[in-house]
Amino acid sequence: MLKLTGGLNAEDEARVDALIQKDAAVADKWKELQQFFQEDEQRRKDFETMSSAEIMEGVMERRAYYKPTPFPFKKLLIAAALLGAGAFGIYQFTKTNHTSKVLADSHKQIPPKSVYLELENGEICDLSRNEQHYSIEEGNVILNTSNNTLTIIADKNNSGLNKLIVPPGKDYSIVLADGTVIRMNAGSTLQFPFGFNGHTREITLSGEAYVKVATAAEQPFTVHTPTATIQVLGTEFNVNTYNVDKAAISLVQGAVKVLAGEQEVVLKPGFEAEYTTQKGINTRPFDKNNVLSWLEGKYTFNKTPLKDIIPILERWYDVKIVPDNPAVAEKTINGQIDKSEGIESFLETLKIIRSAEYYYKNDTIHIK
Repeated sequence: MLKLTGGLNAEDEARVDALIQKDAAVADKWKELQQFFQEDEQRRKDFETMSSAEIMEGVMERRAYYKPTPFPFKKLLIAAALLGAGAFGIYQFTKTNHTSKVLADSHKQIPPKSVYLELENGEICDLSRNEQHYSIEEGNVILNTSNNTLTIIADKNNSGLNKLIVPPGKDYSIVLADGTVIRMNAGSTLQFPFGFNGHTREITLSGEAYVKVATAAEQPFTVHTPTATIQVLGTEFNVNTYNVDKAAISLVQGAVKVLAGEQEVVLKPGFEAEYTTQKGINTRPFDKNNVLSWLEGKYTFNKTPLKDIIPILERWYDVKIVPDNPAVAEKTINGQIDKSEGIESFLETLKIIRSAEYYYKNDTIHIK
């Protein structure tokens, strides 16, 4: 559309022209679109009135099919917007000063319980379509999604903050532009820039994640959590901040400094730092089989009260669980939960080992 209206800068104009000359299919589509829009000026006005949500819907539909298909009127308008990327399905987000309106419109397009990315400018991208592979371009940023992972390619100047939201019942991975890999557990949020252009690399995390930091000695890596700050150079560690009053940082390899309250401590591999507002920082060895089992879709418990397991089940399966009897909530459990086996498997096991019956009422699981 920008090429049709003369809105491209010289560099982008050259890229589009080169693509048209190089790819016969793109050249044919360009001719079709030229003819389509030149026939009726109203069509251009119609495109300008389309919301970003409608554009995103068209982008996703187009990426779902690789064979050309007949487009109805609005889809032809969308195809014009996509022309700069030709048959590759790359979408250039339009900058807007109406962030709140864009955000409201886009939210309507995201199915409930979806993993999504909220960009600095308010645009929202649904990342839950794992069976699809598409690319999104905004300036010098390329976003690719495949295999439940978002991969970012960006230059250092894209320092605006974006937010990745992983809802209950889901897990997701992200590869930042510097090569840092973050595996996010259910019910977690990550705030991050596309590029790191300063002397440090900083992100903000709530929930739980396993972080494998790419080494860059000239740019120390910092993770901010609601209660603590973690400073690293190149390392692997787990962060758990589900409890608003507690943060647990478990170091697998490398070295990290944990700062919380007025305390700071340097961890060694195999140790974890737990910070609570009441007790401050405590360090101790940790069992990788227990702390990191969630990465394999499992949770291991050792004399763990049911009341501490319930929040994990609620996040994993996106359900609500209520123990009718407080005494039942205090019962301890040993063993392992396999996420793939489903919530019913755990409930049936609980019935056998702790004689705890369960029933459903108003979309809530009650344990009695």
